[in-house]
Amino acid sequence: MQYKLAVIGCPVEHSLSPKIHRHFAAVHGHDVKYDPLLAPHVFAQTADEFFDEGGFGCNVTVPYKLNAYEYVTELTPRAQLARSVNTIKLICEKDGKRQFLGDNTDGYGLVYDLQRLNAPLKDGHVLILGAGGSCRGIVPCLADPALGLKAITIVNRSSVKGREIIDFLRANRQDLSPDLQLESIRYDNLDPFRDYNMIINTTSLSMENKLPPLHKDLTANCPFVYDLFYNREGDTIFTRSCRASGAASCHDGLGMLVGQAALAYELWTGVRPDIEKTLNYMRNYLING
Repeated sequence: MQYKLAVIGCPVEHSLSPKIHRHFAAVHGHDVKYDPLLAPHVFAQTADEFFDEGGFGCNVTVPYKLNAYEYVTELTPRAQLARSVNTIKLICEKDGKRQFLGDNTDGYGLVYDLQRLNAPLKDGHVLILGAGGSCRGIVPCLADPALGLKAITIVNRSSVKGREIIDFLRANRQDLSPDLQLESIRYDNLDPFRDYNMIINTTSLSMENKLPPLHKDLTANCPFVYDLFYNREGDTIFTRSCRASGAASCHDGLGMLVGQAALAYELWTGVRPDIEKTLNYMRNYLING
């Protein structure tokens, strides 16, 4: 069978997802057609048109992960905790209506990459920038007791969204460690001299070539910085700025992208590709074209 797949977002022309999934298909001998689809206004309209034309599944990128959560008819346990969807699979048609399974593979992809990079997770304090769909996707996985974090702080222009994420997590994740500290604050209440083991940027500011309002002392004292965004140069405005201010170890989100893509590919085809080999392939592609 042919798998007609896509990534839907706005913007979407920067996405490396088509390259990654076409590589997966070549390695595993699958017939895959994977295209980027720009949805400049309404996610549901673009998704409907895609599935009308024979679409089997799609990835969802900014700013539509919350819209995708509302679009699907069923959710995986990961997506239920995240309340955000980045992967959709057409399950069947029932009573003339399509049924869709929504998943969220972002958290898995991030944790895989953080462990690969030897990030300071054990007893660490993570500062997460932004409280949108991407933040929703990763916080439940970062809160896994097996990782051993001692604190997660979400900072946003308003503390309300971050508080909603935390309250929902506390109410719905039964294995949450009672010792894990969770807080949501505004940027103007962020102490630049507080020590964080890790800063993770989940905002779309790097995509817009903009920086979040962080004091340089905060990033200078941080040993590990991660930006969920990535680009063909293998660096972002955020990682470059943090490195210039003195942050010890700065990384873009390519590893997370490949990790979450592998899980999405498995949802569609039943086969999980080799993440490490694909990451090496993509890094080589970024460097050499």
